Amino acid sequence: MSSIDEDTIVIVGASAAGLAAADGLREGGHTGRIVVLDTETEPGYDRPMLSKSLLAAKGDAQPTRLRTPEHLDGKNIEVLAGHGAAGVDIDRRLVVTNWGEALPWQHLVIATGVTARPIVTAGGVALPSLRTRADLDTARAVAVEGKPVTLIGAGFIGLEVAAALRSRTVDVTVIGACALPLEPFVGSEIAEWLRDLHLARGVRMELGAATTTVTEANTGYDIVLDNGRELHAEAVLAGIGSDPVTDWLIGSGIELDGGVVTDAAGRTNVPGVWAAGDVAATYDARAGRHRRFEHWTHAIEQGRHVGLQIARSTSEPYTAVPYVWTEQYGRTVHMLGERRPGDTDIVVEGSVTTGDFVTVHGADDELHGATICGRVRALRTFKKLLRAGATLGDALGAATPA
Repeated sequence: MSSIDEDTIVIVGASAAGLAAADGLREGGHTGRIVVLDTETEPGYDRPMLSKSLLAAKGDAQPTRLRTPEHLDGKNIEVLAGHGAAGVDIDRRLVVTNWGEALPWQHLVIATGVTARPIVTAGGVALPSLRTRADLDTARAVAVEGKPVTLIGAGFIGLEVAAALRSRTVDVTVIGACALPLEPFVGSEIAEWLRDLHLARGVRMELGAATTTVTEANTGYDIVLDNGRELHAEAVLAGIGSDPVTDWLIGSGIELDGGVVTDAAGRTNVPGVWAAGDVAATYDARAGRHRRFEHWTHAIEQGRHVGLQIARSTSEPYTAVPYVWTEQYGRTVHMLGERRPGDTDIVVEGSVTTGDFVTVHGADDELHGATICGRVRALRTFKKLLRAGATLGDALGAATPA
């Protein structure tokens, strides 16, 4: 490996955020060396499609690469496959890899993302989730076998996997701790509609009860819920959330609190160290707190932003409106901003029951977010309103009821 000069920027994580940061560095004018550490031996790929179209698709279609070799070569971005970060020395500005290398850096970008939160059986075996290519192969194998599948977790991943498996005629049961799926994110009316969408497709729902234990049995698994119910499952997939990949930073001096803590620009408490994407707990002036946002569009936009700030020696706050989407049974539900606890949910266009609607979320005349299905043209309108700090009254006035 060639030596790393003083203009080198090391990006830990060939994630959507990490590769966007590399692009932002070049866009901003950085001409020094860019080294991206990738824990996987396969090139960085588009993870959201694992639980969406790829699982639903027949055959062995693989995730799309986030960057082609031609793109990386053209921008002189070096990706070290199979190289993860094992630790960091902030005083000597070194990243230690799992290969035992010590890589010097002028700036360090942490873009390690998240890892699936495991569910471990009573026998100590981690249940399969859906986070990597290998996880996709496992889920496909289950679908091909045709065994009934129990999904533990009624969040974004759980519901998307349920819809994908039902498209392959697999019997599905979903277990969720919330009384309604995704209710904290979209409100009760939309959550009821999503639940009914799954019920109408034959999905069995066990909601309002968390899983306490999973025990291997001769013909699958025995599951005990915290309401006392006991279920048997032939095959189980877990989707109960994720945790930021920060273990390698413990004791480094970089502040951690539910993620890598950064200011609004993406800077950590250590000069020269930045974070972006799912791993970053970034200060959000709109919410008045630090928050992590685990979604693809956010990772790309924030990663690029951090790259630009480093290249231009600036520290402008990241102010993009959070955006996420979920695909289920041919419906795409878009979520802008953030629905907060205690928010009022107002349908301002269409009807939730028909799956064609715009619902806004807010409190005390503050507009916090919007959930949209079937009315894609409304995305631009409500994104502008959220970016401008508009009120609920403004949102009502901008709506097109027809």
